[in-house]
Amino acid sequence: MKYNVEESLHGLLVEVNNLNYLDGNPRKGSVEAIIASYSQFGQVKPIVAKPNGDGTFTVIAGNHQLAAARKLGWTHIAAVQLDVENEKAIAFALADNRTSELGHTDQSLVAELIDTVVDQFPDLLDSLGWDDWEIAAMEEASLRASVVSPLNDEDGSDKGIGTSFVAPVIKQIPPSELGATVLSSLVQEDEDGERRITASKDMDHNEIAVKGSTVASPESAPRAVVQYTIVFDEPEQQRRWYEFVKWLRSEPAYDGNTTASKLMSFIDSHSEI
Repeated sequence: MKYNVEESLHGLLVEVNNLNYLDGNPRKGSVEAIIASYSQFGQVKPIVAKPNGDGTFTVIAGNHQLAAARKLGWTHIAAVQLDVENEKAIAFALADNRTSELGHTDQSLVAELIDTVVDQFPDLLDSLGWDDWEIAAMEEASLRASVVSPLNDEDGSDKGIGTSFVAPVIKQIPPSELGATVLSSLVQEDEDGERRITASKDMDHNEIAVKGSTVASPESAPRAVVQYTIVFDEPEQQRRWYEFVKWLRSEPAYDGNTTASKLMSFIDSHSEI
């Protein structure tokens, strides 16, 4: 016997070979994400199966869990048996799927929860689709949502105008003012000691790349890392950008060990610039 099921559910174990998928199941989920969860925690939530009267069962809730168990080579899985008429079983399956769809997730709260466990479970979160890019997107959305219009009362109550996002004020620095003092103020150093220049979109990036080389990396040959901030017009654009970057990072057709090098390879393949 092979399974990884919470001990309190052992009384519900059913042979995987005796379980059938629900024919025409409309729910499409991520089996790989469930595999990641099962590998980390085991099964802690039983599936629901209807007895067929011949020793077999039809899964009416948890078809993707069953698929994950089979991929993991499990012989048994915990299942609650719901002995009802076929029509009622189908109605339950529809209700189970629909109640999940009708739910709403507060992304800012999700980001806070992820932040508390990301260091302990980085691989798990990545398997669930919460990689660095996705987390950064949620944090940015949370930051924007937290900005409140100054037209509110001192106690925080709304005056009727409502809340709105207040765009940050960016100081425009003419290229002629890009002296060593200004450039030094743009340099940020990470935990690994790598120094980067973060420049606003209103600055001359070409001049910064040239003049800032010795400021960002004085001990080496001229080299500058200019970090850009992309401002999206709508959430869908941001979602598509993150999906593209995630795809690019895992696409072997483009050379490079970093996102930047792969992006350059992509550009070289699709542009004459």
